[in-house]
Amino acid sequence: MSETAASGYRAVLALPRIKTVLGLGILTRLASGLIPFTVLISFTQRHGIGVAGLASGALMLAIALPGPARARWCARRGPWAVLAMATASAVLFVIAAALLALRAWPVPLLVTAAAGALLPPLAPTLRALWSRLISDKHHLQGAHALDSTVEELTFIAAPLLGTAALALADARWTLLASALLLPLTAAGLHRILRGLPTPGSETTTPPTTDAGTATALGSGRSLIRYRDGQAIIVPIITLGLCAGGLNVIIPEASTAYSSLGSSGYAFAAFSLGGLVGGLVYGRRTWKSSLRTRYTQATLALATSTLILAALAASPLMILAVFCAGLPLSPLFILAYLLVDERILPARHTEANAWLGSGYNLGSAAGAALGGQLIAATGPRVTAITLVAAAALATATSHRLPTHSTDASTAQPGTETVLPET
Repeated sequence: MSETAASGYRAVLALPRIKTVLGLGILTRLASGLIPFTVLISFTQRHGIGVAGLASGALMLAIALPGPARARWCARRGPWAVLAMATASAVLFVIAAALLALRAWPVPLLVTAAAGALLPPLAPTLRALWSRLISDKHHLQGAHALDSTVEELTFIAAPLLGTAALALADARWTLLASALLLPLTAAGLHRILRGLPTPGSETTTPPTTDAGTATALGSGRSLIRYRDGQAIIVPIITLGLCAGGLNVIIPEASTAYSSLGSSGYAFAAFSLGGLVGGLVYGRRTWKSSLRTRYTQATLALATSTLILAALAASPLMILAVFCAGLPLSPLFILAYLLVDERILPARHTEANAWLGSGYNLGSAAGAALGGQLIAATGPRVTAITLVAAAALATATSHRLPTHSTDASTAQPGTETVLPET
């Protein structure tokens, strides 16, 4: 990393409360990585892999589907709602761990799903804090880049920590310890939020939305029904679709030139690509608009997936997978920055939850549909299908309107949400 880049990151870390928020981000992502892992292992130990698969799927769906609604509810009711939801979710996970000893596996499965449905929007709320703590746009980009890097590293560390914990204790105790991270993180978040003004009140300049949009926002319409919401969220859903497709393309393609066991190297290359992409993006000072960069990053995803289609089933596939990972972190960073720029402050948490849920649902769909497509046509045709999806996402991101209140001309705290056309 260059001295300029390092200085930029040091300047971000020197800002008040930034290190605290990053630390809370590590805790919440550890919980997010450990809980699904320990649920899978716990159910496998007690009831077998078939039931464990059902429990894992039920948990992930329960977390992803109501994610935006949970975030909207917590944003309207304030920090105490996040703390209450975190406590309730942790209690249910503890109960589920205790019930795993029962022969009737649907009981702990349902309790686990209920705990997932109440999982608090910790990561989206933390993401929404950046724009409230940092006014400088360059520092804001650096904060999102640092946060994305920490996220990648944490999700790599979580299964390793889980494996180490399982060597020392029963999986149920590991699940219990992971669940306790939820109220711990929520308490720290509650303490920070209490010292901040209500979203939207930091500036005397009101958001420049038209009357129709303001009315619609007040009525609680979903962000996905707005043109800006669609243009920001759909590329992230497509990113998840491509990542899920890669999860089944990599093992199948690896067997053509090496062995199934070698697919682990390709998975690591994808994560490494995301890490490198985020660090490189965060170190630069960009002159183009966020809208332009978002479209370019989505186009890069389509291009890298096309390279994957060309190199599938060859030893160079690992290089193509690395390239496919490069747009991963930049797309997320740009999406979070666009949320700060285009979405009303009071709905930042909901918008960030849409990004997380959209990626997870896209990943699940990509793995499920990709598996069927690979069985019928092979990895190359499956990769070409992902290219088409990424191309459509590029067109969708290009629908973001160009207007006078972009990052270069808007007053601080001014965001725009345009009505769907």
